[in-house]
Amino acid sequence: MPNNPATILDIAKRLNLSKSTVSRALRDHPDISQTTKEAVRRVAEELSYMPNAVAASFRYKRSKVIGLIVPQISYFFFPSVIRGIEEIVYKNGYNLLILQSNESFEREKENLNILVANNVEGILVSVSRKTKDFSHFKHLIDRDYPLVFFDRVVTDLEADCVLVDDVTASFNAVNHLIDRGRKKIGICTGNLNLLISQNRLKGYKMALQHRNYPVTDDYIVSCEWPDEAEKRTMELLNTANPPDAIFAISDLTMSGVMKAIFRKGLKVPEQIAVIGFCEETFRTMYNPPLSVIHPMGFEIGQASAELLFERINNNAREKIPYRTVYLEGTLEIGGST
Repeated sequence: MPNNPATILDIAKRLNLSKSTVSRALRDHPDISQTTKEAVRRVAEELSYMPNAVAASFRYKRSKVIGLIVPQISYFFFPSVIRGIEEIVYKNGYNLLILQSNESFEREKENLNILVANNVEGILVSVSRKTKDFSHFKHLIDRDYPLVFFDRVVTDLEADCVLVDDVTASFNAVNHLIDRGRKKIGICTGNLNLLISQNRLKGYKMALQHRNYPVTDDYIVSCEWPDEAEKRTMELLNTANPPDAIFAISDLTMSGVMKAIFRKGLKVPEQIAVIGFCEETFRTMYNPPLSVIHPMGFEIGQASAELLFERINNNAREKIPYRTVYLEGTLEIGGST
């Protein structure tokens, strides 16, 4: 099990205070001076102290429960991931507890504490697009708490990660558009705070440069929600020199791109080609079905859960090196290119 965390007694010893004083300081009790509160909070941060309910859960035996934090279940991609995770969790005789961050950094932190307080044996996480501080995860990793990041992973921490080889997949998608004779290729990317957006943009640029095409900043738009993607795509299509193809990095961005194309009255693929990372259920909603890079949601879920159980079942408690698992996103040609 994970190493024992710091306790109120550890903070009290460091500051030569009583446990009750430390406890009240942490609860912001009015009888405790501001100076003492600040000292207690500083030491608590240094020791990576967690509240009692969270810390106590480390000492318990097996719960046979795995925790999962996703940005939103409503996206096409994450339900596929959950199916893959649940299959492996069930095979191992465990249950799955699912929480949503709703793309909120604060909710994500709360979710993490809820899962640990409920004594889950391991946690699978896809981070919110608002998360830039990863200290809440580091506290767990430092205690050898089994944790695996997937899809939206964290590179600032030593941790297990599972994701698609986004650079290569994006390179292949754009290269396919060029093979089909497209010369002015735009991209609708997501929040560039996320590694997944950065890598897919990188693959897009690499493909253009590989084929001696210019990288035109005007053809690069960044969007977080379908409505925003629709607006930015419409602006792009209304320029004097609009693109003849668009690469969308997700189901969310693709839905906005397609709405703009339909509003503009353009024919796909005769007047404009589209390709993107999309789940099968999404690509077949359109006529013709879209050309896509499969984001491998189900496979990512399976691989992430299997990696997590390797750590949970490490009975010898040997130090297992952290691993990053890359899956190949397969290209499927539809009628949109």
